[in-house]
Amino acid sequence: MRDQGADRVVDTAYLVRRATAAYGGLIAVSDGVRALTFTELLARAERLAGALERLGVPQGAAVGVLSENRSEYVEVDVAIALSRRVRVALNARLHVDDHRFVAADSDMRALIYSGSFAEEATTIAREAGIPAIALDAPADGGLCLESLISKAGSEVPRSVGDAEQPAWITYTSGTTGRPKGVVLSIRSIREVAFNLLLELGPVRPGDRLVLPQPLSHGAGYFVLPWLMSGAELRVMRRFDPEEAWLVAELGDGRVSTFKCVPAMVPPLLEADRGAPLGYETIVYGAAPMPRPVLESALDRFGPILVQVYGQSEAPVTLTCLHKRDHEAEGPQRFSAGRPFRPVGLEIRDDSGEPLPPGETGEVAVTGSHVMTGYHGLPDETDKVLRSGWILTKDVGVIDESGFVYLLGRRDEMINSGGFNISPREVEQVISSFGGVEEVAVLGVPDERWGQAVKALVKMRNGATVNESELIEFTRPRLGFRTPKELKIVAAIPKNAYGKVDRKQALAELTPAEEPRP
Repeated sequence: MRDQGADRVVDTAYLVRRATAAYGGLIAVSDGVRALTFTELLARAERLAGALERLGVPQGAAVGVLSENRSEYVEVDVAIALSRRVRVALNARLHVDDHRFVAADSDMRALIYSGSFAEEATTIAREAGIPAIALDAPADGGLCLESLISKAGSEVPRSVGDAEQPAWITYTSGTTGRPKGVVLSIRSIREVAFNLLLELGPVRPGDRLVLPQPLSHGAGYFVLPWLMSGAELRVMRRFDPEEAWLVAELGDGRVSTFKCVPAMVPPLLEADRGAPLGYETIVYGAAPMPRPVLESALDRFGPILVQVYGQSEAPVTLTCLHKRDHEAEGPQRFSAGRPFRPVGLEIRDDSGEPLPPGETGEVAVTGSHVMTGYHGLPDETDKVLRSGWILTKDVGVIDESGFVYLLGRRDEMINSGGFNISPREVEQVISSFGGVEEVAVLGVPDERWGQAVKALVKMRNGATVNESELIEFTRPRLGFRTPKELKIVAAIPKNAYGKVDRKQALAELTPAEEPRP
């Protein structure tokens, strides 16, 4: 019989301490302004953990983080893990009202913030009656990270916890209402790290991971696997394509990985410095890579691209499209890849039964990294988490070789004249036209057909096309799925999570009603 206590010590705290013992003198985190060795990182994180204890923040309580990318963000993450508090990363692009909601919903008991967000953070903390800790010297003389660390003792009380204790609460984008808090356990965060190392490794001591994405989002899941392997986290304070090239060139021969979203690739291509890029791997995810951008990146950078697919309820590690898959001929290079080896994935019909290869249905997944549930929402949890399987709401198909093709969200499927149309399929065809950089396809209300297919298209710098010409290009390839209307725009509207703002995009495609006399 399995010892139920065996899963009580291999957590983030243990893994970081083990890495520090092995690699103490190596650089753990840097941001272009400051750098910390593993020994320095652990010492500072332990002192901050002790400070949370003295401030009366109980174990298991939520601690908010509102900051842009910087090395201190990693310190805070490690301190929260060491002290067995719960990390609640606030999206810096959201409004103060959104932060108020998250603070109340998570029962936040402390808030750590950078100077860029001092006004919002101090307002929330004052209203909630919780301590606010500034990463920079606060103008009002309040609590400050450096002061707390300098006054704290060197030891933090150690406690043995259970792997099912909450580690993070990650809030969804709230496209259908208020965001839901996805509760991720110690087990979940640890297993995501193991999954990433299994598929993307080996990661060696002294390797470097460059993180231009916000640590509050997908990039945050990459912190633990690289730290526990003795690698350096190079945190970019903001995405700068010129800096991204330069960091790789100044890598002293070290193996470097670049973690990005597809929208960062065109600026990276435009900033081409003529020399080899200098990264061994570019990992992209969070959105599909438009076909022309993917082909241009492969032509310029070579076979160094890796795609990962996940969602908040089953973070980052659902499917992986490896470098070798990008090189192969055939449609699989434009798929989402195959499931991570520890992950179960099925395509299911409306009754929940698994479908054979080639049939379209909802993607369902299971694995050791899935969420515990939605915070305080048991009914919502039961809708998507069934017998250990997450119903993702993503529509997809799997081929005979196990490659998964994502066709869009269930609530984004277009029903035109009784036929279901995948926005993703239409977007892929439009993207294959030379000069197209990005596409968003939506179903717009139509009196005759129920919904009509329409599209917003962003062209690359300097590229032009006649809208009717582009529609005619798609007609023989799409048939009845051909867009009824296509609009060239300077930018595709995005929400604070970097996803297409479908409400705003729909407004751009829907003509305003004429004022009534």
